[in-house]
Amino acid sequence: MDQSSPSGNSCEGVTIQMKRKNSSKLSEERPGRSICLLVGLVELATILTIAAGVLTDASRSRVSFVSDISTDATSNASAEESSSSIATDCTLERLSDVERSMLETWEDDYKGHRTLTLNADGTGTMVVELDGLAATLFAETLTFREEWTVADGKVTMKATGGEPAGKVQLLLSLYGDSSTQRIIEVTSERMILFEESSGTRFEWRRVRASESELSNDQN
Repeated sequence: MDQSSPSGNSCEGVTIQMKRKNSSKLSEERPGRSICLLVGLVELATILTIAAGVLTDASRSRVSFVSDISTDATSNASAEESSSSIATDCTLERLSDVERSMLETWEDDYKGHRTLTLNADGTGTMVVELDGLAATLFAETLTFREEWTVADGKVTMKATGGEPAGKVQLLLSLYGDSSTQRIIEVTSERMILFEESSGTRFEWRRVRASESELSNDQN
């Protein structure tokens, strides 16, 4: 019995020594693991910082890009308005005094009520309001698209189409699509034209802007 005691103490000593060695190994390993973990966290923080910077730069670039597009669109719109204004001014400069005096809107009562609008670019419209049999055969209102030029004291008007298309084409085929008339007089109030081929005198009255707008509203 006494001989077994030393053997038991010996085993306990070996066990204690092993525990101490294992504890020592764990103590040696833990700092290494902690350092690795710390390095990993630092690298992750660095990656996140870089990513945040990239996203910020991308956002700034996008805002700048959108701003540039908006600025370019505004500049283009301003340039188009300026070009349109310059083109109109140049067109007016090319017109003679007689042509400038003929611009805007006129009306007469030749075979129905007619409203003639002459534009600076050489285009125009004539709206004819018919009644009676003529309105029944054709239409109550006919709109002709016109081109007009002035040369040698005469104005030539050529119809290029209109609405209603079928009725307009029928009238043009019956009576022709152009007319040349001598310019007798053009004032701020009236325009007198004379068609030599038919011997017809046309007396147009100038329509003021307010009157023209009122007439359009009523139509």
